[in-house]
Amino acid sequence: QGMLQRVAAPLAQALGSLWRDGTITAAHEHFATVVLRTYLTTAAQPFTASGNEPVLVVATPPGQLHELGALLVAASAANLGWQVIYLGASLPAPEIAGAALQHRARAVALSLVYPENDTRMEGELVRLRELLPADTRLIAGGRAVAAYRATLEKIGAVQAHDLTQLLSALDTFRA
Repeated sequence: QGMLQRVAAPLAQALGSLWRDGTITAAHEHFATVVLRTYLTTAAQPFTASGNEPVLVVATPPGQLHELGALLVAASAANLGWQVIYLGASLPAPEIAGAALQHRARAVALSLVYPENDTRMEGELVRLRELLPADTRLIAGGRAVAAYRATLEKIGAVQAHDLTQLLSALDTFRA
């Protein structure tokens, strides 16, 4: 958890900032993302689930192409003993809900990073909540969470403003 919270998460944030302000190109950001993605995928492997752990589905909704936050969540949750079903980036609500239903997920974690003004997002988030069982918890994190705050509150999603808050919420969901 220390490596994920003190190195990987700040690195992911820095990459996004450097790309947005033009310090690095999209090619640089993509290259660094691939390297970090490889590390995060490997980091979760030693914590492979045995089948008795609660299930967490991790994804980004449609239009949310930046997946490093979702990968950080997946690696951190696996480290905490969750069985993680990682779906990747830009999936519509029915696909995310279908995976959650198929695997009897206790929770669904969404990464919202960019863009912050997607007019389709409210409909996707509301639809996801409608498709999930009432007892399946929703949690959203990432730089764009504040932009979708009203919708996230409307659907009862927990809003995590950093990895520590997200991990705390996952601990609560396990109880």
